[in-house]
Amino acid sequence: MKKSNLWHVLWIVGVYAVLVSILYLVVLYKVKWEDKDLRTYLYFYNCQGELCTSQIKTEDYYSSFLCEKDICPYIADRYDNILVLSDKKREYLFDYINNKTINSSYDYYKISSDGNIIVRDKNNKYGVINSNNEVVIDFNYSYINDYANGFVSYKDNNKYGIDNKGSNIHIKPEYEGIVLINDQIYSYIEDNKYYIASYTTGLPINKDNGYDYIYYTDGYILTIKDKQIDIVDTNLESKLIMKINSHYSYGVEKERASLNIHKRDNYIYFSVYENNGYTKYMFDIKSNKLYS
Repeated sequence: MKKSNLWHVLWIVGVYAVLVSILYLVVLYKVKWEDKDLRTYLYFYNCQGELCTSQIKTEDYYSSFLCEKDICPYIADRYDNILVLSDKKREYLFDYINNKTINSSYDYYKISSDGNIIVRDKNNKYGVINSNNEVVIDFNYSYINDYANGFVSYKDNNKYGIDNKGSNIHIKPEYEGIVLINDQIYSYIEDNKYYIASYTTGLPINKDNGYDYIYYTDGYILTIKDKQIDIVDTNLESKLIMKINSHYSYGVEKERASLNIHKRDNYIYFSVYENNGYTKYMFDIKSNKLYS
């Protein structure tokens, strides 16, 4: 074969090899991008014992929620593995452990003290459902503030009362607010002071000793009065008395929310604004010890 013909063959083979390589890269690129999920997700993961969210996929996460139109919701409320997700336009009830939307039929969701869900229907009436979407309390109320163990804290004409049809308990809506505790006692707000009362007598236990604030969580009552925090059980026996140096009276809703009180396992967590910053506390129920 002549030398010129050999170079001609080599040139054709070289061009063919380059074209094959380019075709391979194009196909590889196309396959990669066709297989790539370009949708936006909200990932739920564990960060130091708390539930955190991220739009970036983490190495170890519980589950993910597909965001609509690349707009991810935020967690508006939570009880165990049940979340209320909100994107400001509408809300969802989502189980982040089992990775499924439980309910999206209502425009309002609020998780009650015992883990049931307060919802509002299309007629602007409030009722209560459970995590199986079964109606627990019929939609007969203009507003439900809380629900626990058959007791409904509701509002009518800007005043709060309590219903329990099972035990025939009806407390007229005449209070500024209600805190459900258990089937023996409850707390009501009058003249911006919190009082603990008995269902049996209907009378306050501490009429002459109103609190600045009361919060109930899973068998324990946190009270604030005269710059002192006390944690008592449902027998009103004190477990912790702690002086606080805070200019907050916690009579304002925003200031109360800043306490960030919640219970997990055997601990009650709360924060106190002191000296231009927040101090986080953890109360060990079993050992009656306070950590910060």
